[in-house]
Amino acid sequence: MSETIVALLTLGVLILFHELGHFIAGRKLGVYIHEFSIGFGPKLLSRDSEETEFTFRMIPLGGFVRFAGEDVWEDGEESHIPRERLLYSLTPGKRSLILFAGPLMNLLVATLAFFIVFSFVGFGRPTTEFGEVVPGFPAHESGILPGDKVVRVEDVQVVEWEDMVRVIQPRAGIPTKITVERNGEELTFTVVPVDSEGVGVIGVRSGVEFVRLGVIEGIREGFRETFYVSVVWITGVFGMIVGKVAPEVTGPLGISQILGEAARHGLGSLLYLAGAISANLALINLLPIPALDGSRLFFVGIEAVRGKPIDPEKESFVHLVGFFLLMIAFLVVTYKDILRLMQ
Repeated sequence: MSETIVALLTLGVLILFHELGHFIAGRKLGVYIHEFSIGFGPKLLSRDSEETEFTFRMIPLGGFVRFAGEDVWEDGEESHIPRERLLYSLTPGKRSLILFAGPLMNLLVATLAFFIVFSFVGFGRPTTEFGEVVPGFPAHESGILPGDKVVRVEDVQVVEWEDMVRVIQPRAGIPTKITVERNGEELTFTVVPVDSEGVGVIGVRSGVEFVRLGVIEGIREGFRETFYVSVVWITGVFGMIVGKVAPEVTGPLGISQILGEAARHGLGSLLYLAGAISANLALINLLPIPALDGSRLFFVGIEAVRGKPIDPEKESFVHLVGFFLLMIAFLVVTYKDILRLMQ
């Protein structure tokens, strides 16, 4: 139960920061904001400020910021608001900034989460020492032992574990010389990697050292990890589109389970996964799917190119239909998550 609460709180925080990005950008650009909400459905909690109502709704699996001038069906409610404070009165460039601010905030949250893991919580980093040599595989058969430190593979000097992996993987079936250090002495073994799903393997796992980076290096690695996670996500989506990767979608329920499992493994695992989900949330929202930020950015881009706005009623209708389709997709994915959890 505690892991479930942690998972839901983590998702809520990521949603909160996404909407906070939109909210801050809108406020800075002078837009009147009717409501800042976490969740959908009936209101559970509500607090009024000078002009904005802050609410928490029954279904905490999303959120929204309701700007004045965003919905064409609210003209009566907004008659008292100065025109320059309505969203549609802003230039396409300024509206784009407000729309992009949500995903940008999620990317910054991802970087912050990775930075905390790298510089404060600490993480396990592979060493060039063999932590495990699997019986029955080439390395074990050749005489390599756990604790041996890799020095060279063929003529390639091994500084990081990946140096060895890059040489071994394309050499399935090819005799390969591996030089290790054991008790201060260098020993050379000839190993023939076996093919495993198209790459050469010798049956070893790296040793792991627990490290914390300095603040500057941690910040740098935080940005780098955010970029890496984003590239992996984009590559995966592209693979699904072209049919190279089997489609696999996890909804909020499945994500909550994954976050709960990460919480059981400790703060570092939870923060790292939260950072990855935050980066993915940013990229998902930038997809040109109706009702998401990417679709709204698409319409703003069309307006900028053609020099005049698209009929707001037509655009609102597209986003409304998109929202209902997203809700249907949400129910389908949630149903599949429940079936998966019951297996």
